[in-house]
Amino acid sequence: MIHYNISYNNPHRHFIDFEFSTNTNGQKSMLLQLPAWRPGRYELANYAQNIQKWDAFNENGENLSFQKLTKDLWEVQTQNTNTITIRYTYYANQLDAGASYLDESQLYLNPVNCCYYIVGREQEEYHIKFDIPQNYIIACGLEKLDKHILKANCFDELAECPMIASNNIQHNSYEIGGVPFNIWMQGPCTPKWEVILKDFQAFTESQIKHFGDFPTKEYHFLFQITPYKSYHGVEHTNNTVILLGPADKINEDRYEELLGVSSHELYHSWNIKAIRPVEMYPYDYTKENYFRTGYVAEGVTTYMGDVMLYNSGVFDWDQFIKTQNQNLERHLMNYGRKNLSVADSGFDNWLDGYKLGIPNRKNSIYPDGALCMLMIDLHIIKNTNGQDSLHSVMKDMYEKFALQNKGYTEKDFRDICAHYGGNEIENIFNNHIYDTKDYIPSLKKALEFIGLTLEPKKNPNLSAQYFGFVAIKENSKIIIRLVEPNSVADQNNIAVGDEITLIDGKKRDGLKDYLKDCKDKVNFIIKKKFSEKEITLPISNCYKLLIFEKDENANQEQLSLRKKWLS
Repeated sequence: MIHYNISYNNPHRHFIDFEFSTNTNGQKSMLLQLPAWRPGRYELANYAQNIQKWDAFNENGENLSFQKLTKDLWEVQTQNTNTITIRYTYYANQLDAGASYLDESQLYLNPVNCCYYIVGREQEEYHIKFDIPQNYIIACGLEKLDKHILKANCFDELAECPMIASNNIQHNSYEIGGVPFNIWMQGPCTPKWEVILKDFQAFTESQIKHFGDFPTKEYHFLFQITPYKSYHGVEHTNNTVILLGPADKINEDRYEELLGVSSHELYHSWNIKAIRPVEMYPYDYTKENYFRTGYVAEGVTTYMGDVMLYNSGVFDWDQFIKTQNQNLERHLMNYGRKNLSVADSGFDNWLDGYKLGIPNRKNSIYPDGALCMLMIDLHIIKNTNGQDSLHSVMKDMYEKFALQNKGYTEKDFRDICAHYGGNEIENIFNNHIYDTKDYIPSLKKALEFIGLTLEPKKNPNLSAQYFGFVAIKENSKIIIRLVEPNSVADQNNIAVGDEITLIDGKKRDGLKDYLKDCKDKVNFIIKKKFSEKEITLPISNCYKLLIFEKDENANQEQLSLRKKWLS
């Protein structure tokens, strides 16, 4: 058994004290590994950079010799030693859904960031004791042995169970089919519990109905509600952490986003936590786990999370189609769609993470994967006259792989989709998942089955619409962040990273309010690394968008399939 004691002295400094102890089992040396990445984000994070003051001791408190073999692997000499104790501190000052954070109000841990496993002893039981204020409550998916003592059956379980300890946690719950679902909210908020519980129960019931059961015995939604604007979610086996703010908007303006991210993360309980690619069966925490099915992990989940909100009655049509329009807008605004396929882009998350990266380099496994799944779903519905859908594919995946304790391959997913959807499915895989051919003709064809069309929409971002660039304000400077290839901005040599210093001869706080009154052209002073010049741009129509619309002349067959699509 492995014991952890976790404490801190000066929470404002953000350093957490860890004491790790266990028997040596007579080994002459032991290898202690800290993960280099976390499931749910497919990029290296190198958590060892947050470690400070690492020491090893025997049962008599005497120092043991150790050395680092890699950036996150330690070897300790344990000859003639019965018990080993490791003490170290971890700097926890990143508040998002996948990191760790300590201050005067809470202790928030993602153990995968900061807890070790002994190489070869990954399946051993962990007991984690917290030295924290007595009035703190711990929200976590692990078994509780006492108020402040948790148990994990193995390292995988520990790594998958983040925890929030605080005296400011609000809790409520609901139950479906004997499975308790807990909602924990940390932060300055006043949840409308009656509304939240009703909606959460509805989309949870819908997801369980489509899969047939729930993969775990209980589930926890862990919310970090911030006073500032935030949005982030991370999935785990029996829980999710969701960061959302500002707190005063979660019941109103940001409630749709709260529902959207919650449905998305819950769907991950099946898709990626239970239905896992063979490349991640099991996880290797020491290095990249390369896989090309990010379009399944995130594309299916992005699409299905929103579908579940509609078919459960939580979202109405306008709310649902808004999510599809957002996916389409993100696709059309990213010219990386012409350069790297969605499958290759998912593989390359390990290369450049989730950053924007160089201009127009890659696709996205989220909106682009979701649009591919929409097309596959509609072809299956058309091919089977509404008897099957993408739900059928995912249920098969769950039964054939997750419940059989094995991972799936790219071919497995492709073959099951083709089984239900017919020959046209191969075109979607070949042209859009594994190649960069234009989505729009294929999307229009699939939408025709259910009486939907794609209609032009002017870009609401006026600098994107008028000139073909997107700019943001950074440190009181207006910086160009996107430029549409061959747009009027591109043709006038405006590039990503350029700064706009003056607009029509004056320094402006931003672009939006000023551009709405412009009629034909705008004069910019553009500052580059080694030059500054005046450029006059005529107003044109760039970064063109499309939106989903109902065809008012849809026939009965189309209307029938549309009803089956989201029923």
